[in-house]
Amino acid sequence: MKTYIDCFIAWTDEQQGQATENALRAESHVANIYHLTESIGSSKTIRFIAETATAPYVLLYTKYDTLKLGYHALERMLTIAQDHGALMLYADHYIVLPTGERQPMPLIDYQMGSVRDDFQMGSLLLISTDGLKRYIEQENQKRYQFAALYDLRLFLSREKLPVHVQEFLYTEVETDTRLSGQKQFDYVDPRNRARQVELERACTRHLRAINAYLHAGEFDTIKFEDSNQFQVEATVVIPVRNRAKTIADAIESVLMQKTSFAYNLMVVDNGSTDGTSEIIEKYTHDPRVIHIVPERDDLGIGGCWNMAVHDERVGRFVVQLDSDDLYSGEDTLQRMVDMFFEENAAMVIGSYRMCNFQLETLPPGLIDHREWTQQNGRNNALRINGLGAPRAFYTPVLRELQIPNTSYGEDYALGLMISRRYRIGRIYDEVYLCRRWEGNSDAALSQEKINRNNQYKDQLRTQEIEARCLLNALWQHEVNAEEVEEFFRSELENWDFARNSYEDLDKVQTRELTIHCQEAEMEGKRGLAENMLAVQWNPARIVSTGASIAAKDIQERPCFLCDHNRPKEQHALKMEKHYQILVNPYPILPQHFTIPSRRHTPQSIWAHFSTMRHMAWTMPQQIIFYNGPMCGASCPDHMHLQAGQRGIVPIERDWKIYENYLRKIYPLTGAHAVSMHEAGNTSDTCGLFLLEGYVCPVFVIRSLPAETDSILCQRLYQALPIIDEESEPRINLISWRQEGGIGREDEIVTLIFPRKKHRPDCYYAEGEDKLVVSPGALDMGGLLITPREEDFHKITPEWFAEILQEVTMSEEEILPILEVLTDAPKAEEKNTEEETDQCEEALPGYEMEEETEVAVGVMSDTKIHFCINGEYTAKGQTISGEQEVVLEDGSIRWNGQLYRNLTFRPAANEEGTEHSFTLHNVTIGIQFHWERQESQTFQGTLRLVVHEDKIVAINVLSVEDYLTSVISSEMNADCPIEFLKAAAVISRSWLLAQIQKRKSLGEKHQAFFAFTKTDQEIIRWHDREDHTIFDVCADDHCQRYQGITRATNAQAREAVASTRGEVMMYEGEICDARFSKCCGGKTEEFQYAWENIHKPYLQSIEDPYCNTDDKELLARALNAYDQETTDFYNWTVDLKQEEIGELLKERFGIDFGQIIELVPIERGPGGHLSKLKIVGTEHTMTIGKELEIRRALSKTHLLSSAFEASPYYNDGEEIPAGFKLNGQGWGHGVGMCQIGAAVMGQQGHPYQDILKFYYRGAEIVRASN
Repeated sequence: MKTYIDCFIAWTDEQQGQATENALRAESHVANIYHLTESIGSSKTIRFIAETATAPYVLLYTKYDTLKLGYHALERMLTIAQDHGALMLYADHYIVLPTGERQPMPLIDYQMGSVRDDFQMGSLLLISTDGLKRYIEQENQKRYQFAALYDLRLFLSREKLPVHVQEFLYTEVETDTRLSGQKQFDYVDPRNRARQVELERACTRHLRAINAYLHAGEFDTIKFEDSNQFQVEATVVIPVRNRAKTIADAIESVLMQKTSFAYNLMVVDNGSTDGTSEIIEKYTHDPRVIHIVPERDDLGIGGCWNMAVHDERVGRFVVQLDSDDLYSGEDTLQRMVDMFFEENAAMVIGSYRMCNFQLETLPPGLIDHREWTQQNGRNNALRINGLGAPRAFYTPVLRELQIPNTSYGEDYALGLMISRRYRIGRIYDEVYLCRRWEGNSDAALSQEKINRNNQYKDQLRTQEIEARCLLNALWQHEVNAEEVEEFFRSELENWDFARNSYEDLDKVQTRELTIHCQEAEMEGKRGLAENMLAVQWNPARIVSTGASIAAKDIQERPCFLCDHNRPKEQHALKMEKHYQILVNPYPILPQHFTIPSRRHTPQSIWAHFSTMRHMAWTMPQQIIFYNGPMCGASCPDHMHLQAGQRGIVPIERDWKIYENYLRKIYPLTGAHAVSMHEAGNTSDTCGLFLLEGYVCPVFVIRSLPAETDSILCQRLYQALPIIDEESEPRINLISWRQEGGIGREDEIVTLIFPRKKHRPDCYYAEGEDKLVVSPGALDMGGLLITPREEDFHKITPEWFAEILQEVTMSEEEILPILEVLTDAPKAEEKNTEEETDQCEEALPGYEMEEETEVAVGVMSDTKIHFCINGEYTAKGQTISGEQEVVLEDGSIRWNGQLYRNLTFRPAANEEGTEHSFTLHNVTIGIQFHWERQESQTFQGTLRLVVHEDKIVAINVLSVEDYLTSVISSEMNADCPIEFLKAAAVISRSWLLAQIQKRKSLGEKHQAFFAFTKTDQEIIRWHDREDHTIFDVCADDHCQRYQGITRATNAQAREAVASTRGEVMMYEGEICDARFSKCCGGKTEEFQYAWENIHKPYLQSIEDPYCNTDDKELLARALNAYDQETTDFYNWTVDLKQEEIGELLKERFGIDFGQIIELVPIERGPGGHLSKLKIVGTEHTMTIGKELEIRRALSKTHLLSSAFEASPYYNDGEEIPAGFKLNGQGWGHGVGMCQIGAAVMGQQGHPYQDILKFYYRGAEIVRASN
């Protein structure tokens, strides 16, 4: 039975694609042929292919040149694909050069490590249609403009590696004839930055999917003080063979280095025969120069490095210099070594400039590898074929790893291996000169050499990915009870100190204490609850109880939880990605474990709630507990949990009694109960409780293991207060898996003790009043540890209770917390006042909630400075005054702590109190001629999130408050009231339409695309859909919003209030109501500014109102900086030839040469250009839509795209000296003209008439409440 193929070919026009289409139509296996006019790398294109294809296979041709198939090539590709079950197949082929010469293009096999985005597969791919459909049906499918085809390849490779057919099956035209040495740096070209960012995201996503992703911050610590045995601090290593022309320059660039430390130079002369050896010898009179001549004849560059690294004269750090390169300054060596200490790095990489032998810069100039970030550099390195130069290494690590004995890729292999465990430091300034000259081996490589190099690096990546997968699997495995038991037994067998400690624990004394305290209700009756407590005399625990808690002492003492400080007899059981189980050598419980994080990070529970709960579930014989940094943690500078045998700590041992004294505080409403169920807590017993029958206040969380994000723990954590200068609320936690019994499933019980003091007063007392006790989680749970025998005997039940009550928050102190936690509904006041409705009808099926909110993106930067006016709350604290947040390692640093996001909410409002926040250095009018920075003040909530390597400030507030600001920000608030009302309805309509559209796209898992790019055309429009983490932005890109900075006029508030809820509707849908400053006499249609959708209510109409010279009205209608723009109804711009060339090169990164013509290709009925062809002597391109045209022809923006371009010439010249642009209007011209509407308002037209004039056929409707 014949198998058919659907063909999809890149298409610009018939001249380009018809020959390919004709050739494919002649093939009997071809069912359908489709043209791809969008970018091949876009998600939109890949989705179109997947949704359109019906045949079993898709043939994708990605080049905009003619394809010539080999004899029966399609049949061959199909046969192999079916025989191998291929999801993606590619083949060797021929290329035709611009000279007409045909050359073979052999490719290499695909490996697991072929994750680089420039892996050469040719331009003809055979893809399984089922595989394509599975790709687009993924959950959380990402949207790409450039990286979708790469992402598809990675996705399919996870199931089956692409199949390589080593047969020459087709011929294609090769237009990129650059040398290999030029092509290899495309990824560092700033013009490709947006593409590279997308490719990095796709690669990172793939690494996560195959479990090869390495988390940021997960690095081993290097103790440089352990390597003081080296004679010198640094050694420069130059491997060389036959470089008589350059070796002297290289040596002298080393000897000129100025450093604060001793260094030497090792030149490893690997069989030179051209006089290189003699040149080196001339420098050996300098004691710093060491000439090494290996006896072996099988050494590559890596082997030469190994010889130097293992030489006894080598320094603590070794720094690379190739024999034909130079250090660019006298401080290179100093800067490289300094960076080791600054970053605690095992490897440092600098930046280099490409130059010729005369040191003249060659393209692409500086190679700084800024794609390497501390957050994701070591993952992104798998996508990139190089790491940079010069490279420097910490010698002990290099000796441990050994360097591959090759002359290509050895440095890349080292970088991958080192980054798996250690931090790599980067210097992004020029410190090195890479000289390209006729003798360089890598300036122009043959295809055979390119393939051999790429195959080797793919092999390195394969090995590294496998190593990372094994490493992650080692850390991620879930321990079970049997494994923990066996580990404990093994440690005691082989570690004498620990075994003796546990034998001594059997001899410690414990006595029971009983106290009746805290009246509570049980089975409908109130009475005093009986608490069975215990006290343990444990002399060994003085190491913890007596430990100093002074910050200076903690900082100076070695961390006993770090790997390099632990006894060699103490082993670790790896678990849960980031943790290790250690047997605690100073036990309280018969089995007692410490569970530190792999890395030395401060004690903080926020990011570890889920882990703690998961451990409690998977280790049912253990309790898991946590001591906050000021609540009994003996090692507050290293994050750790603890675990111990159940049935010993009284509160857990007697839980069946205590659970009868629980009072639920969340959820109390049906809505929150639904939220609980959605989060995985499907049992009605789950929730947040207060334990009323215990000696001190205890919060209790009962949850199921399926609970997402530990929402109950986080809810309580955020409600607890944080003491000044501390990083988290003072708390102790105990968690365990509680058996459910008959008809009831098991659950996770978590106890949270809200603390206010670290140690009780008796700890510091003298004489009989002194008790050396420092309560931690186990003490709070009823097992008090006393290292001193006298304390063990004199403690009484009442004294024990007083200690716990002293260090815990009182009932009065937790009342405000309960108010935050409880969700009991308050009595609602009914509004009996009937509203006057001036609208034509109510909108059925659409409701605008009373407190509908909008999220507005205000600014983004790596550092944001702002001021809290009044009082806000964040992370359980009350905040006021100046604040600063800084981006660090992909997180937000605020007040010394790192957060994934931050939310500042107004504190409870006292009568007459106004709470607001002021953001400093907010840029307004971005890329417009009035661009400037100012401080802006906002009401509502401030949300800070990390997005695309920036901190984004988002203001969340009610829609109506937002509109009041927009009206005042877009125009002066004292202009005609009817105009302001019209503006309020339009802004509300536009906003709600965008929110609905975003929601609709999200529900359908669709993405929005506003970009089409080929070599001959760039069509791009800019709209709200560019925003993914908030509803709208605050700048003219959406609607101008400046908070309450200008929203102070009563007329603006009146306009919003009197039209409250009113929107424009057309055939049952909210109108996407657009407006511009001045239409220039005729409005434009929607599709000429944005996507190709005709909106009937946005017609092009003659506007007799907008041409006014009423300066008083303009002063009222325009804001102060808008009034800086004059003559906007008719305007003229003179573009000189040099200016337009520079503008286009800056915008598109393309040298157009001299501009010959500006040719209108498409113009809307309102006169606005949507496509403009730019004809240059070197390049011709069509650009659109209107805003892209305005941006391309101005350093800021042209006032509009409604212009005629007329060339003018110097005498006797055929190339224009420039172009005169004669234009009309200001803005895109779609929808309401603000100037025209202001005139209508001044003339007495009601706002309803203004709206009906500009939005033909639309109706004004009030949303039902």
